[in-house]
Amino acid sequence: MNSTPKILHLETSTEICSIAISQADRVLATKVSLSGFEHSAKGTLLVQACLEEAQLKMQDLAAVSISEGPGSYTGLRVGFAMAKGFCYAYDLKLICVPTLLALAEGVPSDQSAAVITPMLDARRMEVYAASYNMDGEELRAVEAVVLNEDTYKNYFGDNAVNIFVGNGAHKVESWLREGQDHVLKKGCNAADQRKWAHRKHQEGAFSDIAYAVPLYLKPPNITVSKKNLLL
Repeated sequence: MNSTPKILHLETSTEICSIAISQADRVLATKVSLSGFEHSAKGTLLVQACLEEAQLKMQDLAAVSISEGPGSYTGLRVGFAMAKGFCYAYDLKLICVPTLLALAEGVPSDQSAAVITPMLDARRMEVYAASYNMDGEELRAVEAVVLNEDTYKNYFGDNAVNIFVGNGAHKVESWLREGQDHVLKKGCNAADQRKWAHRKHQEGAFSDIAYAVPLYLKPPNITVSKKNLLL
């Protein structure tokens, strides 16, 4: 019997709701909803569909990994609520995987010195971004960045090959160096958490189910009508 743990992965940090189950590097099942911010309505249905595809029950899983942010305030809250609910109900371990680190996973490059910068749209010319090398080592910490043409200009040296990915990456397209920098169309996908989730499971790097919270970076953008204010 294969004792390698099976892990459920939840991705709700953007408008996409993505669910996957993996064992080591093998994806056993994956489901995606592209209908836009329907995590509450579709999330548990996609989980059930993945379990059926993989011919598993929740009791067969060892842990739940969750995309911890940054990203959509509501999406992250829904994802964490789902993950914690599953962990409490079935006595599973909780693993938090940085959203941008997972987004950088699986980006193809034939250059080992390439710098991968995943970006999530944070409205206007702002993005949530971080930078990693091909081994997933952090080169620039997660931050909210207001972009301009100098933000990443020669930041990693003249010879660095910069690869920008994510739903905010299009904002740097006009400033790319031809033949050297690239933008890849790649969205957040739960299956991309598997490498880091299994590594954390092996190391015993679990999150406290009661106290784990998303990485928001910024407070929610809430508009309040004047008629609802108490004067």
